[in-house]
Amino acid sequence: MLDPGPGERRVSGFFSGQRETNMGIFIDTCVLPRAHLEAGRIYRERFGRSLGFELLMMFDLDDFEDDLKKNLDLFSSGPLMFHEPVWGVEHTAPRGSAAWEEGMRHLRLTQKYALILRPSAMVFHLNNGQVPPGKRDIMLQNALRSLEETWDMFPDTTLLTENTGILSEGTQLIDQQEFTDLCRDRQLPVLIDVGHAHANCWDLKKLVRDLKKLIGGFHLHNNDGVRDRHNRLRDGTLDFASLIPFLEHEAPGIPRVIEYTRPAFHGEPLAEDIEYLMKLTREGGAK
Repeated sequence: MLDPGPGERRVSGFFSGQRETNMGIFIDTCVLPRAHLEAGRIYRERFGRSLGFELLMMFDLDDFEDDLKKNLDLFSSGPLMFHEPVWGVEHTAPRGSAAWEEGMRHLRLTQKYALILRPSAMVFHLNNGQVPPGKRDIMLQNALRSLEETWDMFPDTTLLTENTGILSEGTQLIDQQEFTDLCRDRQLPVLIDVGHAHANCWDLKKLVRDLKKLIGGFHLHNNDGVRDRHNRLRDGTLDFASLIPFLEHEAPGIPRVIEYTRPAFHGEPLAEDIEYLMKLTREGGAK
């Protein structure tokens, strides 16, 4: 394990102010039709400027950057988080490898727009790909080194380390206890993806209670308890009607990001789920 890292240097600053400026509900832009970020305007028109966006960087799409330039006003007019690139970035890749170089290209482009849009936080994946037998330790070391380097690239943006990887898909790099220990030992701000935790059979309530002082956000989506399907909130075996009041009690005011990956959910389905989440949040806060 590397020495205690950058989380210890920045976690206090994040929770002294950022938590208050990023309350409420966010939507991840991955749900929008590809390279049509202007489609997000319908949600601001319907729900107002208090609705936040988690802007997923997709520089793997040839027209993404041009599309982003045309919609800078949308993302500068309300609460904003970034999600680092997923396609094209693999933090477990050895430094100097072709995969590492490609990841750095994506991160430099992301850095360019962080300086323009000033997101309050950015979600960080320790890994995205498969974890072959016998490779786990060196992959984790590479990922932690990359985490240090990414902190240095984004000194004014809090990185939220997400519990990534799905056991059934062979992409889980660390288990629940290892993730908890890592974040506690390094005092890393975290984003808990409830869908990933559910698919991996993690004890979600224990995870929240163990890390509650470090939590800076939640990803919300549902699944069958095995596969990472990113279903709608009421489509799966995770009971959001009981989960949201629990989160409201244990981690009130922490940003909740509806993270759908299918443009089929764009429009009325997502709007319905925003309203459903608002209702559950109000009811949870009233108890």
